[in-house]
This record gives sequence, structure tokens and C-alpha cells, in this order.
Amino acid sequence: MSKLDEGRTRLLAAARRAATETAAARVSLRDIAKAAGLSPAACYRYFPSRERLADALAVEVCAEIEHAVRQVVEREPDPRERLAAAAHAYLQYAAANRGAFDLAFERGEGDWVAAERSGAALSLSHLFGEIAGRPGMGPALWGGVHGLVDLLLKGLIDVGQRDHGMSVVPSRGEMLLRGLVESLKN
Repeated sequence: MSKLDEGRTRLLAAARRAATETAAARVSLRDIAKAAGLSPAACYRYFPSRERLADALAVEVCAEIEHAVRQVVEREPDPRERLAAAAHAYLQYAAANRGAFDLAFERGEGDWVAAERSGAALSLSHLFGEIAGRPGMGPALWGGVHGLVDLLLKGLIDVGQRDHGMSVVPSRGEMLLRGLVESLKN
């Protein structure tokens, strides 16, 4: 591994840790550098800004989500069950990797995401269309699943997490995701 690759890898791992320990929106490049054992100035050798680091993390997160989703859907022959399994895997990943998920899908004010991040998100949207057997519906399907998961994690839709903690979100959120999938009948 080259020194450049090693530095990028350390920073991405540090960004995950920092976003897990602090709300993703409050994680600074200084926090990430400290967690990686680097000076803030050294970070700029690897990423020109916090947003570009978040873009690189988003590419990793999208690939991890895609892998998790593909693993569960290959066991389901029915397209509706495949979509329900995909939605549940998406929620489970997001709940288990909350900091990285939040940092990867945040949107910097006035900042456009890099093409790599857009491409990774597009890949997820195509995956959801492919799973449902409705390729043209991919962006809407992924958008619906992602939006519902994001609302659940942020507590805007309360499925009991205020009383019982975030650990109930994957199981109780399943009902809402199943409802979303069922609403797509024909």
C-alpha cells in the first residue's frame, strides 16, 4: 500500500470513528485528523476538504450497503420479498453504522457532491430497481427506503426508540418498510 493510500485509509477509518463518537454534522476535519494521529494540515495532502473526505466515505458506505443488500436478496425468489429484505438490510446497516451512514449521506450547504459519490448513490438506486424487477423505479424505490430509514434514525418517526433506545429501530422499523413495499403492489 502506498503512503498516499495508507493516509487516505487512516483518515477514512478516523472519520468513521469520529462520526460515531460525535454527531456527523459536528465532525470537523480537525477531529478526524486527531483521530487519525495526523495534523490538520496533513489531511489536506489526502483530501482537499472535509466534503471530499465525506465523498470518499460515501463511496465506501454505498459499496458496503450494496454488498449487505445483495447477500440477503439472493436467497429470495419473489421480487416483493426481495425488496422487503433489501430494505431491511439497508436499515440494519444504517443502524449498525450510524455515524458513517450519517456522514456519508449528509449534504454540505452549497456544496455539490463529487461524481464518485453520485455514482455510488446511482448504483444503489439501480440495485433497488433491479431487485424489484422494475429498473425504471430504482431512484424512487431507493429514495423511499433511504428517506424512511433516515427519518427513523433521526427519531422523526418514533417506533419506540424514545422509550426503549435505538436498538429497537431495526425490528420495529421493519413494519414501516414492509408497509412501503406492500404499497407498491402493481
